[in-house]
Amino acid sequence: MKKSDNRKRIPKPRVEITDRDIAHLFDIHATRSVGVMAKRSGLPYLLVYNIVHGRVKTVSDRHFQLLFGEHPPAREPRRVDGGTFRAMVVLWMWLNDDVSHSDLYREFYGSTAARKSDTRIFTGAVRTVPYRLERIMREKFAAAGLDDRTLIQWLDEMDTLQPVDPRVAYAHIRPKLMFLHDRLGIHPTALLHQPVDRYESGLLKRVPRPIYDRVVQLSRKAEEALATGDPRMVEKIKEDFSGKKAGYTLFVDVAEELQFLIDHGQGSAKSYLGRSLWMYRTGHAKRIPDWRAQRIRKDCDRLIRQRPDLPLRDLPRSRRPAILFPLLNLLVARTTDLLSEKEGLVFEKRVLRPLHQRNEYRNPYHGFTRFDMASSVLGMKPRAFDLMVARNCDIFRSVGRYAERWYLSDLYLRELSQNEFFELITAKYELMARSLRDGKKLGKCLSQ
Repeated sequence: MKKSDNRKRIPKPRVEITDRDIAHLFDIHATRSVGVMAKRSGLPYLLVYNIVHGRVKTVSDRHFQLLFGEHPPAREPRRVDGGTFRAMVVLWMWLNDDVSHSDLYREFYGSTAARKSDTRIFTGAVRTVPYRLERIMREKFAAAGLDDRTLIQWLDEMDTLQPVDPRVAYAHIRPKLMFLHDRLGIHPTALLHQPVDRYESGLLKRVPRPIYDRVVQLSRKAEEALATGDPRMVEKIKEDFSGKKAGYTLFVDVAEELQFLIDHGQGSAKSYLGRSLWMYRTGHAKRIPDWRAQRIRKDCDRLIRQRPDLPLRDLPRSRRPAILFPLLNLLVARTTDLLSEKEGLVFEKRVLRPLHQRNEYRNPYHGFTRFDMASSVLGMKPRAFDLMVARNCDIFRSVGRYAERWYLSDLYLRELSQNEFFELITAKYELMARSLRDGKKLGKCLSQ
């Protein structure tokens, strides 16, 4: 006996009926009588009535042919099988760690979409999805420089990968939960969405993969914040987890500014906080009203303007960039002037000079990067990168490869990134790019 196939069948695409189609239908039958059109087409009277009055928006191919006497025109389908769409979503999220289903859902349906995403389009609970969602995903890959042929190849390769276990043993996540509880005060129950006692007692033994990934990411951020020794970063992570309280500012965000005011005799802590500083240092209070924070920052800026003789080390760290940036800009401007002179140009050529033979840079083994994406690889603004290439066409032509568009060798890009003097060249062209305000186009040396 043949086993029945229990797999859900994908419905055939339907043909959308527009107002123009209805007007054309009246012209074909030379009448507006529903009964006449139903008799000629052989379709049920009620179906034709609903089509004519706009109550039925789509019909099958067979019904379209019976009603109109012709094959349906080629149109963009309203809904398609969601398999390809979901595969592209998985690939996109694998390539972009910071993207979530909620981010994509808001991109599909706009920022005004429902607060809770309809995850059925991602999980496969619904077999079909609107065709425009698949088109949006294809456009995202195309904008990232991936053509359809390569996209299909990557999707096929994703299918061959071993499926990820949807659940992880609790023993693997327990040390990270204890670390977050001890160092950040985040209770494991808040992360597990289950009473932690159920896991500790052995009643539950595995946690969902999304929860595991979230705990791993949170613990990594916590380790990085604790390594800096900046309490503001730690409190910022805790606030991102618990949520910001409207109308209030974290005390650690203005703690240095307040201490600066106290050290230089501009008032007491109680006059700014309305309570003792002990409450905040011991952790009994963590936030202050926004208007108090604004007052502290305003008085801090006024004191710095009144006391230009204060040493830089005495200023709050948040206020030091305002003093340092003008000096740094002056140094960069002077360095740019020196690099633009004869000896500086010789030095620039020496920094950009390739270290290998030309044939080595055209070897496919090292890989290639599209010319318009090379600036991001080097950490430069596109205009600054274009300026550098325009001034050194001969060098970049020697390490480039043309195949319908220009590519640069990854080997050469790695050499530049590892050169300790390349930052000076970058600073020079970044400053030159900022100074170009007239929008004058640069000559293209990498053109065919």
